[in-house]
Amino acid sequence: IHMNGHIGRFNTPTNFAMINKVQYRSKFTWTSIHQCNSVFDSSVDSDFTASVDSEDKVQGTGSNKFVIAAGGSAGDIAGDTFTAKDISKYDYLEFWVKSTVPTSAGNLKIHLDDAAITTVTIAAATILESVDVPALSADTWTHCRVALSNPESNTAITAVALEYDSDLGACTVRLDDIRVVQNDSATWTDVPSHLWSIDKTSQDIVFTRD
Repeated sequence: IHMNGHIGRFNTPTNFAMINKVQYRSKFTWTSIHQCNSVFDSSVDSDFTASVDSEDKVQGTGSNKFVIAAGGSAGDIAGDTFTAKDISKYDYLEFWVKSTVPTSAGNLKIHLDDAAITTVTIAAATILESVDVPALSADTWTHCRVALSNPESNTAITAVALEYDSDLGACTVRLDDIRVVQNDSATWTDVPSHLWSIDKTSQDIVFTRD
């Protein structure tokens, strides 16, 4: 489960018989790709309206909000560029995403490259990393964690883009806190038992505000 500081109740899998320990990822090696506090503005399709949403966000001062018109079609993108980053030691991409419509895995994609990302470079399949956004429920912030395909080649990443890869109709998509992590660097620490409990009726795990 992935917390964001605003939610304290999470549903547990129905096949769980009991929970006797909870741990959290207390330390791990990571670097930020895009905090989403500034707007994507280097390659934005005309069917996208990009802005920073300072109200509906997970961290920092805002999230990137993409209002996609009904005329949007598969392959439309919104991208941004930044100073080159060597992320070759990282093997997973993590980010928060929210859509006003439900999606299936791969309807949306996140791309990373060593040059500005355009519809042409996507069509030519020259992007260094193309990550399918997992299936999303409507109007729910979802934390996504996806393995990178070619981390050893990612020595000078300078661009990130959101691709609208299926015709979902008019919708709004928000992105926040895009980062890469080194999976095997994680340290897991026990959460003291007085900070969580189980609601047996709803089969939820509930964390205190502490």
